[in-house]
Amino acid sequence: MDSIRNYLMTFAGNLVVAYYIFEEGTVAKPMMFATLMMLLIMLIDYVKSRNTYSLE
Repeated sequence: MDSIRNYLMTFAGNLVVAYYIFEEGTVAKPMMFATLMMLLIMLIDYVKSRNTYSLE
């Protein structure tokens, strides 16, 4: 729960950058891209945290 703010900041940054990359004037593709990137980052963090706890 400590990194929810980091996830939201990353989501907002990805949304803004994707909006300028796709240049369609719609928010659908950038929203999907930002959501998938946030889920990927959350999955990587989850797998990393699970591996570090199992080694102890």
